[in-house]
Amino acid sequence: MNLYLRSLLVLVVIMGLAACHGKPSSERMLFDFESQGELDRIHWKCHTLMSLSEEHVSRGSKSLKLELYPSGYPGLAPMISDNDWQMYKALCFDVYNPEQTELRITVRIDDQKDYPEYKDRYNKSFGLKIGMNRLGIPLDTLVTSGTKRQLDLKHIYRFLFFMVDPKEKHTIYVDNVRLTQLGGKSSKLVAHGL
Repeated sequence: MNLYLRSLLVLVVIMGLAACHGKPSSERMLFDFESQGELDRIHWKCHTLMSLSEEHVSRGSKSLKLELYPSGYPGLAPMISDNDWQMYKALCFDVYNPEQTELRITVRIDDQKDYPEYKDRYNKSFGLKIGMNRLGIPLDTLVTSGTKRQLDLKHIYRFLFFMVDPKEKHTIYVDNVRLTQLGGKSSKLVAHGL
């Protein structure tokens, strides 16, 4: 093998190893809702209608329109394929509230495969102002509701957000659900903006 081909082969091997063992990118997209295939990665629930929309997009050309009907906990329950979040600093997502009043959503995150009790999972409510809301949850603030145990970021099994017992139908738009290394310490990363 001539010197040029040998050098090229060595370079390709080194690049491949670097890609496999290098640092993760500064962002990992969980859901961007750019294709119908994204809808296959969501657990469908009664009292929640989902569709792709070209309205209220924060990234790309589509968002997810959620129509939440009166019931106990209508909302979004995406399937998580990669459970290891430990290399990231924040979970971020954008929610557009087209209504004329502030809404509230609750975020739930589980680090156990079995469905843990309320006291042993992360639960927090956020206000959705009228218009675009850029939510950021520092991962170092993920503690369980009752025991105050830090969640195991290497084993994240569920991320859900929902409304609690709405009395009427509400519509929101979700986009750009991602993990990010940006944001610094938890004190600098707040809901409604980074």
